[in-house]
Amino acid sequence: MKEFVREISWKSIESLIINYHYLHRMPAGILACYGLYEQEDSLCPIGAIVYCNGRIQYQNKFIEFSRMYLYDEIPKNTESYFIAKTLKMLQKKFPSFEGVVTWADENIGHKGTVYVASNFVFDGMSRVTKKFKSNTGKTVYQRTVIDENQYKLLNPDKPKLRFKYYFDKKKREEMRNTIR
Repeated sequence: MKEFVREISWKSIESLIINYHYLHRMPAGILACYGLYEQEDSLCPIGAIVYCNGRIQYQNKFIEFSRMYLYDEIPKNTESYFIAKTLKMLQKKFPSFEGVVTWADENIGHKGTVYVASNFVFDGMSRVTKKFKSNTGKTVYQRTVIDENQYKLLNPDKPKLRFKYYFDKKKREEMRNTIR
């Protein structure tokens, strides 16, 4: 099966991300969205990737790979194929950026395998932040809590694994060798 990738509006994939991605919401600051299709003229995507502005420390340097969802029935290696196609399109669209940053959340079983298969370089971990349960049962994180005594402290999440993809191939190889 040959898949087709094209840039699409966020509205075209909003329901796919909200209904099937584990976070069940669209991110803020969307820069580009891509759909994966079984046929070139197909209207319904079988997968979607969302890229965003990213966190403040990466502003104007790295675009954040924020969401990806593909139907479970897709053939092996489709994820890395889809990512590779979108990275090429993204580099053409945003030539002033150094590359893409993304995170693998070990708390839900993500280890970053597909990122490594797509030539991303492991770049460290996020810091661990405290999380609490409010009296309504809602989980809240340290940055939104004013008085910690009013919340029940929960076990902290594992840090997220950070991966970067450099548009410049030499830089990507240099960073891969630096981290080893």
